[in-house]
Amino acid sequence: MVLTTRLKVLFAAAAAVGVYILASSPDSPTTAVVAEVSPGVRAQPMASAGSVRHDTGYSLTRLAHRVSEGKAVEALFHTQSWYVAPPAPPPAPVVVVKPPPPTAPPLPFTVMGRYAHPGDRTVYFLTRDDRVFDVHIGDTIDNIYSVDGTANGQLLLTYKPLNIQQSLPLGDSP
Repeated sequence: MVLTTRLKVLFAAAAAVGVYILASSPDSPTTAVVAEVSPGVRAQPMASAGSVRHDTGYSLTRLAHRVSEGKAVEALFHTQSWYVAPPAPPPAPVVVVKPPPPTAPPLPFTVMGRYAHPGDRTVYFLTRDDRVFDVHIGDTIDNIYSVDGTANGQLLLTYKPLNIQQSLPLGDSP
């Protein structure tokens, strides 16, 4: 590698800066440590330049004056704000909602047909899933629905747990 004049000058400047930093630092071996003394007592050097060793406790006590109280920091970096927070919104009114009245589930039956024998009661054939029920007026289906009668082409059934009457269209059967 060929060193140009420019590189030589830069290396020399870097070396000079390094020597200056080492010579001017308070922890350098050329600085003598002086003990704190009370007024009226003459200060004596504690050690020669060769016997000074680097002590972290000493370094921390040397820097202790740089730590400031919290109040001083607040005073140094105090901020002023003219912002006034808006008042809190009023609480929302409590709305009491009544639960809806209970309703019967939709009828699970469909009308398959009816049969009326002369002189006998009419038999209605209802289906639910794969089951067929043959019922007369006044019968009860599975202890849940009771057959009440017919009106306007519809079979009236009552849902017994809630006592709600429902109607099932009879369709075009005679």
